[in-house]
This record gives sequence, structure tokens and C-alpha cells, in this order.
Amino acid sequence: MIAVDTNLLVYAHRAAMPQHEAALAALDRLARRPGGWAVPWPCVHEFVAVVTRPVPGVRPTPSGVAYDALDAWLSHPACRVLGESAAHLDLWRALVERAGVVGGAVHHARIAAICLGHGVVEFWTRDRDVSRYPDLRTRDPLVPGLHEPDAPAYRAPPSKRSTRSSTAPRPSVRRSSRQS
Repeated sequence: MIAVDTNLLVYAHRAAMPQHEAALAALDRLARRPGGWAVPWPCVHEFVAVVTRPVPGVRPTPSGVAYDALDAWLSHPACRVLGESAAHLDLWRALVERAGVVGGAVHHARIAAICLGHGVVEFWTRDRDVSRYPDLRTRDPLVPGLHEPDAPAYRAPPSKRSTRSSTAPRPSVRRSSRQS
């Protein structure tokens, strides 16, 4: 099972977001995959908090519209909402201690512990903070991987130190889904 983070839901919800279409397409791909998909409860709560809060230059989403969006996603037959499992406290504590996080950073440890407690094999997020927990494989679904046919080709800019002639063809390289 694959779980999704708040930021992907926010991008999919807000048409004004720069990667709105890509986020919608990612959720659509996810919904079509076998094995189901999930949203941890903290991500549900955070989605409502993020889209309904007033921010300068961004019109807040009325709470009814936010809940309608959640209802649509969570009512998908392959979607599950994940909460704390019986092993949550032990998992959470181990993640927090191993990563050495404190304060607000323990929020991501909570999400990671929920996912691990339910056997999530991959967590789709745009937030690099979750990568502190190597037991949970993470992926940014808006950056296509090499194995995906729709990954855009990337050409490196010409190097001033290059020994090639300027007319020589440059090899095409695809972007990696890994971020540093």
C-alpha cells in the first residue's frame, strides 16, 4: 500500500498551485494501482488546517469545500485512512530517538510510525523531512523517475570546459526521482 502526505493533497486541491495538474494526475495514477492507497489521519487534519487558514495573497478554502474534497478522496473504494496501530508508541519513540528530532519535527515521526505500523511500502510526499526515517521509503510523485515513460528528458547545459565540439550531439539524460 502507498500512503500520501498533506502537501500532495493540497496541490491536488488548489487549482492555483503551480503543480496542481501533476498532483491530480499522481492521485489518479495512485487510485488505479492495485493494492490500495492510504492517507494517515494527521495528514487529513493538516490538509483542512492548511487549506482553510487565511494566508496573504491566497484565498482560504471554505471548510465545507475542504470536507467535500476529503469526502471524495476518502470514499474511494481503494482508500484507507490510517491511525495509530497497537505498536505506535514503540515505533514512534524509536524513530524520534534514532533521528534525534525534537519539537515540531516529531510530527513527521508520528506519520512515519503510523505508516510503518500499517505496512505502508511507500509514502508519497514533497516534504524532505520524512526522509529522516529510512525505514519508510519516500517518493516525490511530482518528479518522474527513470522507470516512468512520461519522465521529461533533461539535457545538461553545455559546459565551458567541454572538449567536445559545439556541434557534437549531447547524450540525453532523464531526471532522477531522488532529491538531495
